[in-house]
Amino acid sequence: MLKRLIINQFVIIDKLSLDFKSGLTVLTGETGAGKSILMDAMGLILGNPPAREAIRENAPESMIEASFAISATHPLWKFLAVQDMPADPKAELVIRRTTARKQKDEILLNGKSIALDRLREIGTYLVEIHGQFANQNLLAPGKQLTLLDAFGAYPPAILGNVAQAWRDIQRYTKELEEERTFIARAAQEQGQIERNLKELKKLGMKKGFYESVRDEHVRLVNVRATNEIFQSVHSLLVASSGVDQALVKCNNIVGRQKDVDGKVLEKLSDQLAAALQNTRTAIDEMNRLMPQYGLDTSGIYALEKALDSLRRIAAERKIEPEGLFDLYEQLTVKLERIRNARNLIAKLDGLLDKTKAAYMEHAHTLTEERIKAGKVLSRAINAEMPPLRLKHAQFEVQVEEKVHNVWGELGFNEVTFSARMNPGMPFSAIADTASGGELARLILALKVVLQRVQTVPTLVFDEIDSGIDGAAAAAVGERIARLAATTQVLVITHSPQVAARGDQHLHVSKQTDGVTTETIVTGLPLPARVDEISRMLAGDTITSESRAAAKSLIDEAHRAAKARPETRAGA
Repeated sequence: MLKRLIINQFVIIDKLSLDFKSGLTVLTGETGAGKSILMDAMGLILGNPPAREAIRENAPESMIEASFAISATHPLWKFLAVQDMPADPKAELVIRRTTARKQKDEILLNGKSIALDRLREIGTYLVEIHGQFANQNLLAPGKQLTLLDAFGAYPPAILGNVAQAWRDIQRYTKELEEERTFIARAAQEQGQIERNLKELKKLGMKKGFYESVRDEHVRLVNVRATNEIFQSVHSLLVASSGVDQALVKCNNIVGRQKDVDGKVLEKLSDQLAAALQNTRTAIDEMNRLMPQYGLDTSGIYALEKALDSLRRIAAERKIEPEGLFDLYEQLTVKLERIRNARNLIAKLDGLLDKTKAAYMEHAHTLTEERIKAGKVLSRAINAEMPPLRLKHAQFEVQVEEKVHNVWGELGFNEVTFSARMNPGMPFSAIADTASGGELARLILALKVVLQRVQTVPTLVFDEIDSGIDGAAAAAVGERIARLAATTQVLVITHSPQVAARGDQHLHVSKQTDGVTTETIVTGLPLPARVDEISRMLAGDTITSESRAAAKSLIDEAHRAAKARPETRAGA
């Protein structure tokens, strides 16, 4: 429930702090005193657009703050938790909104900054405002469907089956669209995919294939180059004009020299003998090594051809050759999907048709439940009509199947709250049927019946009793009082019959010193309440008769309250 409302520097309000009680709070005062200003301030707390023109003259900014005490089981706490917003069910919820002339509004929830859109969402959990011209939310067809479902309290499977079938329809529709889009695009490259896969498969594609071919090619090229080097060296060493034969000749020539002192040639002879020995040792080593590099390297051409093919395919697909195996696997899966696409599309088409049939069946069942709930709701609303002096009016919940409209998880029904004010007249939407005062009473009847299935803890009625008086006003007051037995209700009223029912009475007035004007809100004790209701009955001149009539209205309200079986709830 709303606990406190603080308003500073707003229109003609300087500083105002109001504490609210549970039950029924009535706000009265002369026209123009500032009651609508309070509603404007409440609207800002609930997420209305900024109102910089409402900042009080000569003030830099306005500030509005509201405190709420909300039940720990209220769905608002779950919403706040999901949004990662400050949420402590044991503490009050405080919303503060500051509007400056040239700056963006500052909106705080329990001290943490939030966006305007988020505030608007939070506001739907806290307060509902109704008046002759403020019932658009309740009159909206989508809202009426939601209210009927809440009132109907169907078995969970009734709505659950429809919602699940709708989700399945969406899933199969999406999969079909994706598959058809895929096949339309993939069919154009099917030929290339098949060619690439055929070529890769022929090459022997497997994991690490490119790397193994590349490494083997490098190895064989190195073997071939080394073998060629060894062959050249071996040829220089052992050919007829090679080193071995030349050294043999040199040794023979030196050995035949008889005319030279042997000691002179001794060193040369030793060197030539050593050179020949080393050369023959080198030849032996060459003979040992050469067989190791005498491998068949004829496969180099095949490897080069394979590498050329692999690198060409990689270039076509704009990938590195090392990624060819992953591409091979992807193309294999893709080709399989292309070849199976028609079968899959046919299967999905069948599943979609089956799901649509199930949806239709479940939605028809939901329609039947809504029709039954609509009849019960209509009877309950019609029972409220005579006490509200709408004895000739009839209310009817119309449930239509819009099979060819866009389906949704709530089915394909259009629910319309309709009425006729007089017998013989056609039923039409309540917004188009009733006059201002009649519509206000219809809305009240709806709230009396439907409030038990709604979770909004505070209702505000802004001059909902306008245009009615006497017995009709008394009936409105009684219905509002009954509503306030379980829900906090704030009523702005000009009706003494309604004002007399209040548990809390706030009087709104304005005062001026000739320079500035200011709105004042005063809580009225019983004697002052009698005078205010007397003024509402008789005008500015209060008489003993009007006081007696006012006292009688208050006493009657007290007796009616005692006779009610309801127990007032605090939030």
